[in-house]
Amino acid sequence: MTSTALPLPPEPRRAFSEVLEDLAGRPAAKVTLGEIVEAFGERGFGALILIVALISLFPWPPGSKAILSVPIILLALELAFQRDRVWLPGWTLSRSLSRQTFGQALARVMAPIRFVERLSKPRMPWLTGEIADVVTGLTCVFLAVMMALPVPFGDLLPGVTLIVLGLGVMQRDGAAILLGALGTAACVIYLFLVWAAVTATVEAVGHWAARGF
Repeated sequence: MTSTALPLPPEPRRAFSEVLEDLAGRPAAKVTLGEIVEAFGERGFGALILIVALISLFPWPPGSKAILSVPIILLALELAFQRDRVWLPGWTLSRSLSRQTFGQALARVMAPIRFVERLSKPRMPWLTGEIADVVTGLTCVFLAVMMALPVPFGDLLPGVTLIVLGLGVMQRDGAAILLGALGTAACVIYLFLVWAAVTATVEAVGHWAARGF
């Protein structure tokens, strides 16, 4: 009588925080975007949007936020067009960050990441399905463009909202997607208020100049 080996159960998927810690602990001096893509696999869209948005909140030289918004826009468009795997241009995948800096930044945010992980779970599937991914992807494109604009304090709110939406996509958590929708509405309101203030200032300067001449 022959015995057949039973298939081994699939290994449990590692938590987001565990993957980040593994990336921070590797021996190479630099961590590249391509390395992060490979580490997260099928969860790459949400995870990468979250990570790049988190990195964008660090202090950077002027113009850096516009560069960081490029991979977010590409990822968000791929999410909206229902791609199965992450694709990024080679020059983007080769972008790197000091692993020491990555680890130091990670140490500061690991406690809240673990706290959010405990709260997050798959729920509200109607907010995380294929149609919802299209809307979420296009929303992330808008937020990334806003993050790149030279708007006073205009990168913080869209950056945080991108983090929340990235978490929702990665964890298939509709509650996070809903919270991200509220954050997006706040971004739209803020952008409208800034535009109204700039328009009013330009008109006031124009009236003053007209009276002066």
